[in-house]
Amino acid sequence: MQTPSPTGRHTVRLALEGDLDYDTSGDVLHQVRLALLDREHVEDLRLDCRRLEVVDSMGLSTLLQIHRSARQDGVRFHLDNIGPTLRRLLELTGTYDYLTASREGDQPADSRPRPT
Repeated sequence: MQTPSPTGRHTVRLALEGDLDYDTSGDVLHQVRLALLDREHVEDLRLDCRRLEVVDSMGLSTLLQIHRSARQDGVRFHLDNIGPTLRRLLELTGTYDYLTASREGDQPADSRPRPT
């Protein structure tokens, strides 16, 4: 994971790199929490998935935990640059719409038609 990039005082951007799995999930969760603690009045958390490779069940669980925590804190959660492998995992597990809608009731951030 890369350190937060400056994008404004109300947005935290983090880039996920490599694998998000059993071995790395705890560190990713810790880094996200640290990044959010360092910023006051955060409105948006954006996780850039462009360089994300393998995501296992623990990695998916971590994304769900980060999403849930952000929502509880009133922070909008965004997954940016979702690649085909992550998209497929999210669709197969039924979590795509849940993780890509920025607020309850919103449409997914990327609402393009998906192949069936």
